[in-house]
Amino acid sequence: MLTHQEFDNKNVYIRRLCLAGIVLLTALLQNTEGLLPSVLGFRAMPLIPAVICIAMYERELPGMFFGVFAGLLWDSAARTGTNLNTILLTILAFVCGCLITHLMRNNILTALLLGGSATTVFLLFYFLKDFVFSGHIDGAYKLLTFYIPSAVYTVLFLPLLYYVIHLIEKKFADR
Repeated sequence: MLTHQEFDNKNVYIRRLCLAGIVLLTALLQNTEGLLPSVLGFRAMPLIPAVICIAMYERELPGMFFGVFAGLLWDSAARTGTNLNTILLTILAFVCGCLITHLMRNNILTALLLGGSATTVFLLFYFLKDFVFSGHIDGAYKLLTFYIPSAVYTVLFLPLLYYVIHLIEKKFADR
């Protein structure tokens, strides 16, 4: 027979295993060519909203570790050798977890705000790295035809991910 404390720990382990499964499935969906359609040359990056939604429920430290996990999956598929995705997702998850803990309420509107902001920061960082700091002259064109549409396409995944993660959190909540 499980004690109350052991039951709570079991729920935490099951919940986090389910969330890791969400990250794995999202990484597979994002990183496998052809699973998510590329529309007019831009693409979705659903690992960003997945990590943000997880961080909103799990808070700072666990959210940060899910950011590391998702970033490592993304970087291993990208094979760039920079681990930039890991660094960015870790920081964004930690910040979102802190904001929910200390400043904001956890609801779908906040998820859209934080997810949209995190996606914008993520893609803006890549835009600055790839075009502004590199000195390419077609940066404005790429901003309008790839980065902004990719951010919008990515945020479209957020409500679905938020509600799936909400159901997991509700089902395996600490008592």
